[in-house]
Amino acid sequence: MKKNLFYYMLAVLCTVTLFTSCSDDNGGDTPNPVNPLVGTYGLADYTTEDFAVTEGENPIKNFPISGPLYAEWEANDAFTVVASGMFRMMGAALLPQVLNTVELKEDGNIIASYVDKPTLKGTDQLMNWAMGGMLMQTFPKESEITSLAAVSGFTTSPEGLATWSESNGKLLVKLNIANILGAALGGQDASGLEEIINQVLMSEPSVLKEMLKSLFQIDLTNVSDATIKQLQGWALNGIPMNKKEEAGKVYLYLDKSAFDSMMTLRETGELDDWGKPVMKNDLIYVWDALVAANLIPEEAKTASALLQLISGYWSKTETFNIGLDLIKK
Repeated sequence: MKKNLFYYMLAVLCTVTLFTSCSDDNGGDTPNPVNPLVGTYGLADYTTEDFAVTEGENPIKNFPISGPLYAEWEANDAFTVVASGMFRMMGAALLPQVLNTVELKEDGNIIASYVDKPTLKGTDQLMNWAMGGMLMQTFPKESEITSLAAVSGFTTSPEGLATWSESNGKLLVKLNIANILGAALGGQDASGLEEIINQVLMSEPSVLKEMLKSLFQIDLTNVSDATIKQLQGWALNGIPMNKKEEAGKVYLYLDKSAFDSMMTLRETGELDDWGKPVMKNDLIYVWDALVAANLIPEEAKTASALLQLISGYWSKTETFNIGLDLIKK
């Protein structure tokens, strides 16, 4: 059940990052025109090419150039350029196995075509592919990644899982947590939980941590209150996303400011085998808590080492954008 819930939530999270709206009142009697973003979207194609990160060096074979996952990472270091490609490769391997299309409806609702309880393929190779690109300068061929995509077995999501709106130049994704829980539990009516959920989301971080630990065995004791409050704000008010339109594509993404609280490393009070302070951030603490609660599939648990490696570059990061690369049908 826990593993199925993880995959269901993955489908929902992939879906809800696609919501946008420009439905402000025009102040007159003429009806607002239909937002040009209303329509049905598919994930962008995965493309690769041999690419030299540093001038004069041998190119990386099959370097991921574009795909369903939009990723840009700049920290004046070749590692982050290669890591951006790794993110795009991993997104291209996983997202098309979960999500097919998303319709942005004029009334603000979302209708998604997705795979219910997918059996993810290629996960046993994913870390090897990632490390091969990072260390051996060879990513898998396009066909190895695109062959993993689901081609049938899609189901349609119900309305009311999320809404979309625009505020202060940001595209807000507002989740209806009660409806999401109800859908994940087999379509049960969870509307009676809305008041309780809102009370929980407005509680002090220490209260929320204790509740998660008692009810779900998710221990977030070491996660900072700042990160908890940020996530509470997203759940209550919407996830603020950036939008960029370019060459017929629409990119919806979060930027560096959205991750600073979660990614900044701090000392744990422990020493490693070489006598140096152990450093962790909230992302690693959350991941470890989900692994301990058996909410991360076995094949994904080895990603913790990769998270630690990536976190070490955050202090030098200038640009970090990650989201979805979409094409309107």
